[in-house]
Amino acid sequence: MPLLGYVQYKRNLPKDVLMKKALAAALCSALIIPGLGQIMNQQVRKGLVLLGAVLVLFVMAVIAMYALLKSALSETSLVNTKPEAILQRLGSQDFSALWIILGVFAVVWIYSVLDAFWVGRKRDDSTKQDQQ
Repeated sequence: MPLLGYVQYKRNLPKDVLMKKALAAALCSALIIPGLGQIMNQQVRKGLVLLGAVLVLFVMAVIAMYALLKSALSETSLVNTKPEAILQRLGSQDFSALWIILGVFAVVWIYSVLDAFWVGRKRDDSTKQDQQ
């Protein structure tokens, strides 16, 4: 029953107070998870592909960070090693794989936000034309 109360509340709000679907989808995608905006726009397959891509990129980043840390910590014994020495060894590692993963993640995220906004905007425009 609480859902019916929300629907009734939503119906009583003025049209300019309600957030348009384009803005809501883009904000959800940008602020929460890439792909969520596509799912809100009823593009479930595209949303799941984007969610899967983000998951794969996250796992790749964790594996790359683990390999970097393992390499930096395995060079000497850590019994009498100062934290500054560990940080220096970590700083001398090659972070190019992490930068590439971060770049691909940024491209996927930006695509997700823009696509969710454009598709939601088209849906809003078509809904507005159907109501007229």
